Amino acid sequence: MKEFLISLLHYFVDITTAVLIAAAIYLTASGRQIDSTILWQILLSGLITALPSAALICLDTKSVRRSWVLWIVHFIVIYGITLLMLRMFGWCSITPISVLLTFFAVVCIYLFTCFVHYLIDRKHTMLMNQQLKKRYLKTERSQKDTV
Repeated sequence: MKEFLISLLHYFVDITTAVLIAAAIYLTASGRQIDSTILWQILLSGLITALPSAALICLDTKSVRRSWVLWIVHFIVIYGITLLMLRMFGWCSITPISVLLTFFAVVCIYLFTCFVHYLIDRKHTMLMNQQLKKRYLKTERSQKDTV
């Protein structure tokens, strides 16, 4: 449960940040203004799309093929949720062009989120490796001192 909540928080922050960036780009390009309601909708959409992301992380996949299938299904679920929210919040009318643009936006947000998590995981791995090296050096020194 703790792992799920931590993942949920991380994904919520990453997804919401990416959606805000996408919204800022879209609003700037279209010249539209927003009211405070859309900010709450963005926060809600970040939470709703973070839920399946956090749940996926908690699944233990031992096979590479199963991992790929899960990530593809995950992407389709996120894309479907996003289209539903576009309609529900009235952000845009659902047309072939808006569906295609939404697809590219979801791909960009998906890649942004994956990249951020890759960087975080890489940093944690480096820190863990440094701590392990220190521990092994201490162990080796203490073994040499006792000999």
